[in-house]
Amino acid sequence: MKERWAFSKSELDNPTECRGDDELVAYVDLDDGYGGTDGQQVVVYRNGRVSDRYADGTVGISEGLMILTDMVDELLHPNGEDTEGWRDVETNKAGVFIRFLT
Repeated sequence: MKERWAFSKSELDNPTECRGDDELVAYVDLDDGYGGTDGQQVVVYRNGRVSDRYADGTVGISEGLMILTDMVDELLHPNGEDTEGWRDVETNKAGVFIRFLT
């Protein structure tokens, strides 16, 4: 299967340790209605699919927040790094990395 995955710098060096369903975190800043911002942290899978969960485990992301989250390209990875880049990859049916695609 072909998917587009987000990788941190160190993950690019060792992509076989990654899976399409690895949980990353997107930070979304929303207008709080009082002239400031309200930061939301949403779980996004490595393959770019937005989950229905906040980073604290709370379930129930609104459709509007899902749309905004889908536009975030820079994600926080489990190793504490930010996204270095997105790459096309080939995976098996279980979402395990096989190889980079050109």
